[in-house]
Amino acid sequence: MSFNKGDLVLASNGSQSSTCIILSEKYTTTAYISYSFYYSYCLETGIYGLIYENEIIGIVAENFAPDFPFESQLFDIDYSFYEHLYENWSYFPYSTPESEDDEE
Repeated sequence: MSFNKGDLVLASNGSQSSTCIILSEKYTTTAYISYSFYYSYCLETGIYGLIYENEIIGIVAENFAPDFPFESQLFDIDYSFYEHLYENWSYFPYSTPESEDDEE
């Protein structure tokens, strides 16, 4: 089930439950394992954070706060730094034939 920006949902991490306002569309990543999450605001704690889709128990109220004020640089990130890292650094360890000969 997908939720919309402004929906109030009940979420649980297994040890505690809280009500949260969904602040973004659903983001899905496939890094290592596939998972989906939403950016949210927790009413009980007043903290912004992530809610994973599998942590959402259900919807409390649709369209609860569609215009909830949310200002963050999180959505304006410049990814050129990561492009530079990708071009200049290896993400995965590897060995060259020379280094394999050195180990023997």
